[in-house]
Amino acid sequence: MPTEKKEKILVITYYWPPSGGAGVQRWLKLTKYLSKLNFETHVLTVDPEKASYFQRDESLLKDIDPSVSVHHTNSFEPLNIYGSIVGKKKVPTAGFSNIDVQTWKSKLVAKIRSNLFIPDPRIGWKKYAIKRALNIIKQENITHIITTSPPHSVQVIGLELKRKLGESINWIVDFRDPWTDIYYYHLLQNSNYSHKKNMQLEKEVLETADQIITVSEGFKSLFLKKTDSISADKINVISNAYDSDDFEETKNDQPSDSFLISYIGTVADNYNVEMLFNALSRLITINPDAPIQFKATGIISDNLKQLIIEKLGKEHVTFHAPVPHQFAIRAMREAHILLLLIPPKTGIVPGKTFEYMASGRRIICLGKEDSAHIIETCQAGASFDRNEEDKLVAYLQNSLDDFKQQIPFKNNTAEVVKYAWDYKAKQITTLLKQK
Repeated sequence: MPTEKKEKILVITYYWPPSGGAGVQRWLKLTKYLSKLNFETHVLTVDPEKASYFQRDESLLKDIDPSVSVHHTNSFEPLNIYGSIVGKKKVPTAGFSNIDVQTWKSKLVAKIRSNLFIPDPRIGWKKYAIKRALNIIKQENITHIITTSPPHSVQVIGLELKRKLGESINWIVDFRDPWTDIYYYHLLQNSNYSHKKNMQLEKEVLETADQIITVSEGFKSLFLKKTDSISADKINVISNAYDSDDFEETKNDQPSDSFLISYIGTVADNYNVEMLFNALSRLITINPDAPIQFKATGIISDNLKQLIIEKLGKEHVTFHAPVPHQFAIRAMREAHILLLLIPPKTGIVPGKTFEYMASGRRIICLGKEDSAHIIETCQAGASFDRNEEDKLVAYLQNSLDDFKQQIPFKNNTAEVVKYAWDYKAKQITTLLKQK
């Protein structure tokens, strides 16, 4: 009996190992499971020696599935000269979104970023990516291309490829974040021209793509407002997920002997989290003899670090620099409570939501948006608005009481498994087979 012929996919992504950070995980994992579902997967990405990553994680290289063919290209990277202009060594998170807008140098760089490099500084990869993509598509007889962003310059690459190749290719756009509605967009100092150009490009991508994927219902609603030319069924919500393989090493790990409340990831000043630390401060005051500890692993703004120490006391606080992904999993497993902190009114569902659930630990989510619904469905914890401090204190106290009585927390595993990457890859294959 002849074997079924494999369909071929080209995924175009800027962030790929050894890049670190949350943006890498989605297609690193999806390509792994698509390859197991009889798809031949190719990945086009930037040469890591030319790229401007804000975080590197060399350990992720071993997670690339051996069946995935990875193609690297050159790139022109203005972010690599950013440090010499503003006197900082590291590439800023989310492009230039976290620069100190009070300094004249940073204001200058922000204006250059937003008005010279549209939609973002990674547009310097465009000509190299298009040339190599056309080559790969022809040589490998590719039938589907998937472009994933941010950076949204990757969607401009997809737009030009679709214009060149027309109906011979099925173009799927994957938005991990909004474009002109991203929560830090107002910090980018766009001129009227650059804002209109971003809006135009966003609209063209939405209208030209054959299919669109995004990660939350909130994001889907934002994109549907951008044009009257697309219907709701063109945009598919396929959330992020977790990989059960990542939890094999830590499946027998026990939580800390202390009542450990942890956050893993990045927190900026605009996350508006003071209420949470007011509640934790009250918990410590009510329970002076309890071994309560707060630990943050990742990138935390200096202002927020100072606030946390003032609220909780230095003896209750630990800050740890970003760690490789596997160590982040271990940090989740050692906690009793995992904090999910989301900027207000953004519709963001952080990728860590699903790894938090897979860890089996209790989750406290600040903000009742899309993430809150998922946590409720999976019975994985509780969510609180920023005006519900008393309710949060009560929930923390109940959780501490469970800790003292050694009552284990249990979520709804039957619902949690629906957020595994192999499950999400099957949803992708359904889209691919529609064309």
